[in-house]
Amino acid sequence: MVQTNNVQASKKLNALVSEFSIRAGGRKVFRGCPAEYSPAVQAVRDRVRTRPPKPAELLRRKAHWHPEFTVEIADSLEAHNYKFGINIFSKLAEHTSQGRPVVWITPVGPMGHYAVIAELFNKVGGVNPKLIYPFAMDEWSTADGKSIAKKDYPYMTRFADDMDEQFYSLLKGDARVPKKNLHFAADKGLLAYEAKIDALLAKDAGVIFTGGVGKIGHIMFWESSYGARLGKSLSEKVLWLRGAPLTYGTIDQNETTSSASAPVPVFANTIGLGLFTKLQKYGKKNPGRSHAFFGLDNIEEPLKWQRFIAQCMLMMDKPDPSFGASYVPTMPGGYIIVRSHVHDSFFVASK
Repeated sequence: MVQTNNVQASKKLNALVSEFSIRAGGRKVFRGCPAEYSPAVQAVRDRVRTRPPKPAELLRRKAHWHPEFTVEIADSLEAHNYKFGINIFSKLAEHTSQGRPVVWITPVGPMGHYAVIAELFNKVGGVNPKLIYPFAMDEWSTADGKSIAKKDYPYMTRFADDMDEQFYSLLKGDARVPKKNLHFAADKGLLAYEAKIDALLAKDAGVIFTGGVGKIGHIMFWESSYGARLGKSLSEKVLWLRGAPLTYGTIDQNETTSSASAPVPVFANTIGLGLFTKLQKYGKKNPGRSHAFFGLDNIEEPLKWQRFIAQCMLMMDKPDPSFGASYVPTMPGGYIIVRSHVHDSFFVASK
């Protein structure tokens, strides 16, 4: 059963599981659902597909972009990771040097920037790690939001383990973030997020919301189908989901990137679009406190799908809950995008 903080949303999202389950082994089994889009998002996808926009049109500022939101173009993967890391580090330093705690929403993908941030923590300093409170945005789960069993997916790692390998274990001595400050979405972990974040916001916390963009345009595991079925008002009330049903596209993406095409879980625990909008509103009431930085870094085959998503994202003229990435520009911050996503076509040469 899909569980959210909102009864109406839970009911509508559970319908996805029922509608797209099949009979296998004598029982109904969910294998994923199709990506659904609002008419406005589908129109943008059709426009980009049939008449790919020029760079100038892609980079033209849109009406819903915050005045302090920018698009940074990186010439290489290394430049992308550096720009992404510097943006995050500078805000961590700014907030903690002023004695404020920081709510840092952390993704497992992209991850290349974490080594940059770790090196800055260790060698440059200027950050008080005791004031940093990372909240993992998502985690694999079972249908009821519990942790996946190792026997079922022996090749899958927990997002907490990935974060430790790629970031937390790289921090040395006084640069380490205390373990008690780390929050993860596994099992019932999400249930504590709202109260803990609210307590930090009550202390005038800084907010750094970071992430990437998925194959169907999602941020976190907020799938396009959720926004299409829930609509804007209800979507913006969903702070978290346990046992969120994933789309075929997201499942395929993660089998490509995470498991060498071996099956991955079809459910996840994730923060919801409502948490993003809550933190965006907090920043609006407290200028300078809330920033969002999202990276689009995939430059190699078979990951060039991100080019189409990047161009659709840049062509959106207002936030739409069935394209989560369209909400990112409503905060100060930026998209960090490799140049090929903006300047190259969707053509991939035959091998």
